[in-house]
Amino acid sequence: MRLKMSLKLNNNDLICVKFNYNQEIINKIRLIPGSRWNPAQKYWTFNNDKAKLALFIEMFKDEYLIFESEIKNFAAADAITDYLNYYYLPQFEKKLKLKGYSQSTIKVYINHNKNFISYLKKDLFSITMNDLNDYILYLIDEKENTHSFANQFISAFKTFNNLILGLENVNRKLFRPKKKKKLPKVLNKREVKDIINSVYNLKHQLILIITYSAGLRVSEVVKLKISDIDSERMLIYIRNSKGDKDRYTLLSQSALTKLKLYLKAFQVQKYDKQWLFPGQNKDRHLSKRSAQKVFKKACHKAGINKKVGIHSLRHSFATHLLEQGVDLRYIQNLLGHKSSTTTEIYTHVSNKSLTRIINPFDKL
Repeated sequence: MRLKMSLKLNNNDLICVKFNYNQEIINKIRLIPGSRWNPAQKYWTFNNDKAKLALFIEMFKDEYLIFESEIKNFAAADAITDYLNYYYLPQFEKKLKLKGYSQSTIKVYINHNKNFISYLKKDLFSITMNDLNDYILYLIDEKENTHSFANQFISAFKTFNNLILGLENVNRKLFRPKKKKKLPKVLNKREVKDIINSVYNLKHQLILIITYSAGLRVSEVVKLKISDIDSERMLIYIRNSKGDKDRYTLLSQSALTKLKLYLKAFQVQKYDKQWLFPGQNKDRHLSKRSAQKVFKKACHKAGINKKVGIHSLRHSFATHLLEQGVDLRYIQNLLGHKSSTTTEIYTHVSNKSLTRIINPFDKL
C-alpha cells in the first residue's frame, strides 16, 4: 500500500515532509543531502533545491505525494509534473481500457489531461473551477483552438475526475463553450470524380473510391480487412467504429470491379487477418495520415481549391444520397450516427429542395 507523504514550503524556503512513521522511508530520506528532522513540528526538512527535490521524487515516486504549497514555488516544478504524469495517467489509461473506451479516445483523453497537468503545475486534488475555466480560455484565446477542441478537453477532464480524482461538484459546475454550428464541406459529383480520376496508383485510387462510395471515416477505411468485403450481399462490414459500434454499409458495384483488379494486381491472398490496405509493414494497416496525404495530393492534381479533407468524401456521400431521395433514416444507419440530429445537418447542404426555388432575379 502506498504511503501518503505531504510536502509544503515554509517561510525559510525549506521543503517540509510529513508522513506516518515508517523506518524504511526514514532511512531513505536521510540520504538526501541536508535533510533534518524537526522534533517540534514533527516533519523532515531539506532545502528547496532542484537537484534535491528531483532526487526525493525519484526515491518516492511510487508513494502518494501531496504538494500542499503551489507547485510553481517548488524548485523542481517540472519534476513534480513528471511525477503526476507518471503516477496518475497510467492509472487513468488502465481504467479507460477496463471501461471499454476505444484506443483513439484513450489517446486523446490522456494527451488532454497530460497537457492540462503541465499547464497547471499544481496538486491535482486542489484544482478549482477557476483553474479549469482559465485553462479553457487559454485553449480558446491563446492557443486559438476551436470550441469543439475545448469541449473535447472538458470531456477528457470530466472522465479523469470521475475515474481518478473524485473532486466533488466540479463536473456539475463545469460548463461547455457553445459550439459554432458549422456546415460540413461537401464536394459535388464532378469534383469527386475529378479527384478520383487524378490518382493513377490503383491502391490509392481504391482508398478514395471506397471512402466515398461507402461513406467511411478515414479511420474506418484504413482498418478494413479483406474479410469485411461481402461481395454476395454487396455490403461492407465496419467493425469497432466510433462509439465502439459495428455496422454494414454499401459496396458499390463499380468499387467491387476496381477492388478485384487491385487484389489481382497486388496478389493479395484472401484470409481473415489480411489488411485490405496494408502499410509499409505488411502486418499493420495503412496510417490515417497516409490516406489523408493521398486525398490532399489528389485534390491538388484535380485543381480542387476548396479547403477540404478526406472526411469531405463521407459528407459528400451522405449529401448525394439525400439529393437522390434516400430516406434520412437509411443514411443515418449507413453512416453509423447514434442520433438522427447528426444526420439532419446534411439537409442544410443538400440542393434537393433549393434547386426547385426560382430565383426572383430570373423573373425580373
